[in-house]
Amino acid sequence: MIDQALTLVSDRLNAHLSALFSVSEDLVAVGPLSDAEGKPTAEARNRLTLFLTNIAQDSVPRGGRPRGSLQIGQAPPVHLDVYFMLASGHDPEIYGEGLKLISAALMFFQANPVMTPQLVPEMPDGISQLTVEISNLKVEEVGQLWGNLGGRYVPSVMFKMRSVMIDAGAIRSIVPLIRAPGGETRPRETS
Repeated sequence: MIDQALTLVSDRLNAHLSALFSVSEDLVAVGPLSDAEGKPTAEARNRLTLFLTNIAQDSVPRGGRPRGSLQIGQAPPVHLDVYFMLASGHDPEIYGEGLKLISAALMFFQANPVMTPQLVPEMPDGISQLTVEISNLKVEEVGQLWGNLGGRYVPSVMFKMRSVMIDAGAIRSIVPLIRAPGGETRPRETS
């Protein structure tokens, strides 16, 4: 699900930037800025790169399971906050182009903070809603993050994407509800 959510965000942002700047090539790539040896990747050169920085459980998930005529003994889904960085890997001679793309990306997310299947028909099955918001980092945290990433700082912004849901759908038990006279439902009692 995480890969599908990040790809969806990247595809939507690419479509917006391509239309805005009248270009046919992708301006956003999903992947690391550098390889295992610390060298910039070819995919990240002169584009915006979207890469995962953290995954955390959403402590206040929205919504719940719909109620039906059966009680299904199933593990509750895990709602995740997915943190990703959008960074400019532009060469020094076109540094300003990278800043222009980051500015346009920020405007895109400001105008489109919520993605639902009604707004985004290509949303993958299993994802009912995604929200994308800026995740502020202090200067010290930015330095630590880039140090942990093993790279040099490039213009970037951190986002938090909520709520990616992981649900294996493994059913452990099914308990039918018994209807009482008058149509009221109540759980079947066991002795």
